[in-house]
Amino acid sequence: MPAPVGLQRNRQMIRLALIEDELPAANRLKRLLGDCEIKTEVVAHCDSAAKTKAYLASQPAIDLLLCDIRLGDGLSIEALLESQTTIPVIFTTAYDEFALEAFKLYSIDYLLKPIDPEDLQLALQKFITFSGKRTDSTTQHEGVHSLLKASNTKTNFTLRHGNQLVVIPTIDIAYFYAEEGCTFLVTRMGKRYLWDATLDQLQKELPTHEYFRINRGMLVKHNAILKIEQYPNGRYLLTLHPDHKVETIVARERAREFREWLGG
Repeated sequence: MPAPVGLQRNRQMIRLALIEDELPAANRLKRLLGDCEIKTEVVAHCDSAAKTKAYLASQPAIDLLLCDIRLGDGLSIEALLESQTTIPVIFTTAYDEFALEAFKLYSIDYLLKPIDPEDLQLALQKFITFSGKRTDSTTQHEGVHSLLKASNTKTNFTLRHGNQLVVIPTIDIAYFYAEEGCTFLVTRMGKRYLWDATLDQLQKELPTHEYFRINRGMLVKHNAILKIEQYPNGRYLLTLHPDHKVETIVARERAREFREWLGG
């Protein structure tokens, strides 16, 4: 397998494409790349699976893909499989530790969000170390795809809290909410953690019989609801445990589906 295109021209520069649908996460990753000792050039940024397919179909002359697993319109790995690309991949994920170890088998490396600068540096170094070795990218991508299908329902959330990794079983989660462009996870004990995914992404990953999107800014677990009251204009006012501190309203357009969800 020949050395990647960019590394043939300049061993000190890695040409890469960034696959990430969240603009704040993409911008942060670009800043982290700029701070790395290993020099990189972000030559493209795709924010959807559809754009990723189109980009890879053009057979871009790049060395590496930095690729978020879940995009707003589907799985990025499906775009990789369809294009039959041989470009090495470093995945960025929000999966639990078991799945992260499995991803490691099928890619250059993985980066757990929010991405740690040292982890990014090590992943790039690992890419350089293995860039000249033969790999079967199609088999790797199929492995990740199978893993995702088999692990469609999350059992744990792994997140960074300071310098530590915290594993939170889904059974301990009460609700998620969005505030000022950030997503927060709240446990049954009232602990709050910053979570690097949108409510739209979480809604796709979590079991629908347990979690309901009551409005644009909140995703609530069934057993976190203590009381339901009628509210003006066909809405509902919820009392949650732990208390959310602000009024928790089921949007009018979701009220009927909410009643059906409760009945289920």
